[in-house]
Amino acid sequence: MDKIRILVIDDEILIRTALQGILTSHGFEVRVCETGLKALTLLAKEFFDVVLLDLKLPDYDGLELLKEIKALTPDTGVIIITAYAEVKSAVQAIKDGAFDYLAKPFQEEELLIALEKFFKFKRLERELELLKERIPAEKLTVELIGESKIIKELKQKIEIIARSDVPALIYGESGTGKELVADLIHKLSSRRDGPYIKINCTAIPDTLFEAELFGFDKGAFTGATESKKGKLELANGGTILLDEIGDLPLNIQPKLLRVLETNSFYPLGSKREVKVNTRYLFTTNRDLKKLVEEGKFRDDLYYRLNVIPLKIPPLRERKEDIPSLIRYFLNYFAQKHGRPIPQISQEAYMFFLSYDYPGNVRELKHLIERAILLSQNNLITLHDLPEELLPKNREIHPAHDYKRCRALLEREIILQTLKECKGKKSEAARRLGISRKTLWQKLKNFESH
Repeated sequence: MDKIRILVIDDEILIRTALQGILTSHGFEVRVCETGLKALTLLAKEFFDVVLLDLKLPDYDGLELLKEIKALTPDTGVIIITAYAEVKSAVQAIKDGAFDYLAKPFQEEELLIALEKFFKFKRLERELELLKERIPAEKLTVELIGESKIIKELKQKIEIIARSDVPALIYGESGTGKELVADLIHKLSSRRDGPYIKINCTAIPDTLFEAELFGFDKGAFTGATESKKGKLELANGGTILLDEIGDLPLNIQPKLLRVLETNSFYPLGSKREVKVNTRYLFTTNRDLKKLVEEGKFRDDLYYRLNVIPLKIPPLRERKEDIPSLIRYFLNYFAQKHGRPIPQISQEAYMFFLSYDYPGNVRELKHLIERAILLSQNNLITLHDLPEELLPKNREIHPAHDYKRCRALLEREIILQTLKECKGKKSEAARRLGISRKTLWQKLKNFESH
C-alpha cells in the first residue's frame, strides 16, 4: 500500500525539521517547503494527501495560498498551523476549505489526532460515494418489481449495461416497462447527475422532428425568430432517450447515424458544428429487422443501435411476479386515492393470476386502479373488473390454471414469510408448518423457474 504523503509549508526551519521528523517516524512520506511559491510548484507536479500550512509566510498570504491549493488539488486536505493570536484567521480558513487548524505551540499527539480525524473523514467520504453508487442498484428492487429468475437476470443486465457508454436498444411489447428500464440505466450510470432528455418519436410531426432534435438558428425557416437548442445539445454530458425509435422519420435516420458516429451535428440553418458527449438509449415495440427488410428503417442505423440489445419480457412470461405487482399497485393506488388497502376476493385474485395481460404491466396497473376506485366495502370482486375480460361463464380457473395459480400463491406466501423472518429459514419453515428440507427444496425450485 502506498504511503500517505504530507507536505509541510512553514518558513521556520526548526518547525519544518521537527514536523518532518515526527511524521516520518510514524510512517508518513514527508516533503517540506519554506515558501508558498515553492509549495504551489511542487503541488502542480505531485499529489499530497495532506498539507500542513503555516498562515504566516514571507511571500504569500496564508488564506490566499489556501484557496490556490484547494483550486489546484481539491482532494488534498489542508490543516492550518497558526499562532494563538491568529485563531480568527484560522476559523476563516476553515470556511475557505481547510479541514482543521492547530494553534502553536502544539503537542505531537494533537497533530496525530488532527491527521487521524482527516483520514477518518476521507474514509467516510469514500464510503458515502460507494453508498451513492449502490443505492440506485438497490432501488431496482423497488422500481423494477419482481423476483422471478427472468427479472433477476434483467436487473443484472441493466447494471452491466449502465456501466458502459455505448448505445443500448431496449425492446419489448407495449406496456412492459421499456422506459422504466431506460430510466434505471441512466440512474445507474456515471451520467446520472447530468441531463436526461427524452424524445417520443411517435409524438413529433415529421416536419418538426429535425428542428426538435438538432435545434436551429434564427432565420433558419419561416417563423424561426430566435435560435433554439435541440434535444441533442440539451442532453450534452448526460443521456438522451429516443422512445419508439422504429417511428423515426426515414429522412432523419442518416443524420442520426452521423451523430452516433461523430458525436457532432449542425443545427438547422447553421454553419456552426456542435460537439456533444452523450449516452444514447433507444426503445421500440416494433421488429426493427422487419422494418429494415421493408425499407422503412436503415440497415446501417439498425446495426449501430443494436450494439447492446436488451429484451424486456412480457408479463405472461413472468407470472410469478404478478402477486408482487398486485401488492405494490394496491399500496400505491390506495395511498394515491386516500383509501385503505382493499382485500381481493378469491375469484378476483384467481383472475389476476390467470389472465395473460396483452397490455402487460401497464394493463395490470390500470386494472388495479380501476378496481380500487369501483370497489365497495374495501373488497375487490369480479364485479370491479371489466366485463369484456371475464369469461362468459365466469369460470376463471379451469384445472390447469387453478394449479398454476395455487403454485403462484404458494410461492408468494413462502417468499413473504421468509422476508418477515429476515431470511431465517428455520423460523420461516416453523411458521409455514413445513420442514426446513421441504422449504429449501421449494426455494431451489423457485430459483430454477
